[in-house]
Amino acid sequence: MKRLTRTICILLTMFIFVSTMTFGVSAASGNLTTHIGMVDASALRLRSGPSTSYATLAYASEGEYVTVTGKTGSWYQVIYNLTEGYMHESYINTYTVKNVELGYGSVNGSKVNVRSGPGTSYSSLTRANNGEKAYIIGFNNQWYKVIFGSHIGYIRSDYLTLTEIPYENNASTKTPLFFVNGKSTGVTPSASALNGGSTSASVTRQQIVDNAKKLLGTPYVWGGSTPKGFDCSGFVQYVMNLSGISLPRTTTEQYKVGTYVVKSSLQPGDLVFLQNTYRSGISHVGIYIGDGKMIHASSSKGVVTSSLSSSYYTQHYYGARRVV
Repeated sequence: MKRLTRTICILLTMFIFVSTMTFGVSAASGNLTTHIGMVDASALRLRSGPSTSYATLAYASEGEYVTVTGKTGSWYQVIYNLTEGYMHESYINTYTVKNVELGYGSVNGSKVNVRSGPGTSYSSLTRANNGEKAYIIGFNNQWYKVIFGSHIGYIRSDYLTLTEIPYENNASTKTPLFFVNGKSTGVTPSASALNGGSTSASVTRQQIVDNAKKLLGTPYVWGGSTPKGFDCSGFVQYVMNLSGISLPRTTTEQYKVGTYVVKSSLQPGDLVFLQNTYRSGISHVGIYIGDGKMIHASSSKGVVTSSLSSSYYTQHYYGARRVV
């Protein structure tokens, strides 16, 4: 009997030790995220319960993100902009792996492993303690991909409590944006980028300007995105791609990338946007090259440089975004 009791105690001690090594000293108190959801409706109701008889808590726009924590019948249990509720499965596209910028989450356990991959079989890069913040840049099979200190690693989702509206959702004004609709903005997620940019940013900006100037005189072609002919957004997309920066194709989508820059703080390589030129709204884009000038694909002159201080460009100036 004593031997049996001793054996049970040893096994129990081993179990506790293994559990501690795998998941941290204290148990998670958060919800386990099973999927990332993207809204596929123009105004999707977030309800307080899993049927249409429950009250509407909020409306989500098409393309916005939610985290999925469960399912009741045909209704997903979700967190939308930090509010818990339910959305019908017919209007949510779900992903088990997704690059998505959810902002900072708060660690809700002690000595939580930040692992090199999305699973307990991966090595621990470091440990996070209760209340510390990790910046969430992706999701992979119930694990959040995070920037924590100088590390990029993974924390199981129930050990992180969301503290911010996802950066890609309409209600958020936060930056940086490493991803838009799951696609890279060209800024590599890292601790240095999170804190204001990489050490090679100035070199990259000069590369962008140099590559753009090599295309001076290229004719304007509606829908063009090659050196045979460019339209405005095709030109910007092509030039940025030469420096390894991936951008969407249209001016409207390009304006959603990167961080907002006031006109007085423009740096070479920033994207400059005009409004109400040939159509209403954001309608033209160029690349700032310094000295108050931008380079762009003009519909009448092809690729040229223009002064932003001229009356026309002052009148139609909309804003600028920094992607490097």
